Amino acid sequence: MKCYFNLVNGPERIADKSGVEVKDLDQARLQGLKAIEELREENGAASREWKNWRLEVTDSTGALLFSISLGETFH
Repeated sequence: MKCYFNLVNGPERIADKSGVEVKDLDQARLQGLKAIEELREENGAASREWKNWRLEVTDSTGALLFSISLGETFH
């Protein structure tokens, strides 16, 4: 299945136009968490700016599968 990882903050949206092939929702969630961690590593100081954003994961029809807040702390 192909999933798209879009960054959303209210009306602001950074759309994923390429998508990623995953075998299931668990793999999609892992890919989303990995992408968030990479964003944080690239610019840790900007993480405060991302706190109100979320990663919305959609399927190829645009249906929302799940979302993850970028303000969350992951262990």
